[in-house]
Amino acid sequence: MKSGSRKCVRMLVAVVLLSAVHATAGHAHDMWINMQSYMVDKSKPAVLTVSSAHSFVVPGAEFMARDRIDKVGFWGPDGKELPAAPQGDTQYQSRAPLELQGSYVTVVTPHNGFSSKTTAGYQQGKSKKDLTDVIECRYSEKYSKALFTVGAPGGETFSRVLGHKMEIVPLKDPATLKEGDDLPVKVLLEGKPAATYIYGTYAGFSNESNTFAYTTHTDKEGIAKVGMIKAGIWLLLVKQEQPYPDAAVCDKLTHAASLTFQVR
Repeated sequence: MKSGSRKCVRMLVAVVLLSAVHATAGHAHDMWINMQSYMVDKSKPAVLTVSSAHSFVVPGAEFMARDRIDKVGFWGPDGKELPAAPQGDTQYQSRAPLELQGSYVTVVTPHNGFSSKTTAGYQQGKSKKDLTDVIECRYSEKYSKALFTVGAPGGETFSRVLGHKMEIVPLKDPATLKEGDDLPVKVLLEGKPAATYIYGTYAGFSNESNTFAYTTHTDKEGIAKVGMIKAGIWLLLVKQEQPYPDAAVCDKLTHAASLTFQVR
């Protein structure tokens, strides 16, 4: 089979599999980070927004409300955590210009917890124990990371495990890759290798909901390779859903993680 045909088949499989995931996962939005630039000039601040949507649009749409975001921060190439601050209505930025050259990680954590659909609408932060007429309750934990560089790639922070309930850990720095390369990643769920699908897409592939350009599955070590079939800004997503441990409290437990980065 020719290379172009293989790509078409893989894209089609990605769309079909993602549709199957969403058929069971409901209509929960995906969350990811949009960096204003993935190659920040030295002595400039890093600036970002957070999207919550079904389709990967750059520079972003359907920004997550500030009251739904718990924490935004940065990790420098020296392994030190750097604070972030709100900037305008939807942006965040590093509190100070970034002086150290190398590869950085941005981390966003929303207010994770219960969300219940009732006959009167959605109720955030409340379970079946708190409400009546609940149609469905979901306990959700989401985590987002983005990788960017200041000056030039460097350091090992890009592959640091941050301890999120679900986490995508790149095993190569995407800033060192080019179109046609593979990006190996490891997926962790509660600190252990996760058997799960990884969905990837790049900016400009499609504006359609839940339509991705690439899919793959992790091995027993939680590792998979994602083909960088196009240069540009990429989004990787992983998610898992299972019954909530106590059905009297809630119906579903979901974990999700995203990773955004740029490939030249």
